[in-house]
Amino acid sequence: MNTRIPNYICTIITIAPGYYGSKGSSVIFSTFVSLFIESKRLTLDMTKPQEPLEYLNQVLVPETAIRLIAQDRGGITLREARKIMEDSREFGMYVHDVEEKDI
Repeated sequence: MNTRIPNYICTIITIAPGYYGSKGSSVIFSTFVSLFIESKRLTLDMTKPQEPLEYLNQVLVPETAIRLIAQDRGGITLREARKIMEDSREFGMYVHDVEEKDI
C-alpha cells in the first residue's frame, strides 16, 4: 500500500493557518485579493517566480496568521505563534472548515 501523501496535500497542510482553519484562510486571502490584486499593487514582477495569487496564498496568508496568533496570545514571539499554528492545524481544519453555504 502506498502511503505517500500527494505534494498538493502537503502544500495545503503547510500553509493552513492553524486554528483559523479554511474559513480564516479564506477571509485573509479575500482581503489580500482586494488590497493587492484588484488594486494592481502586487504584480507578477514583484512575486516571481510565483504568480501573485500563489504568493498571497503561500506566503502572506500563513505569515499573517502567525502574526494574528501572536496578537491573540498577548504578544508571544513569532516562533511561538508558528508552533501554535502548526499544532492547531488539525483543529482549524475540523472546526473552522469552509462549508458549502460559506462559498
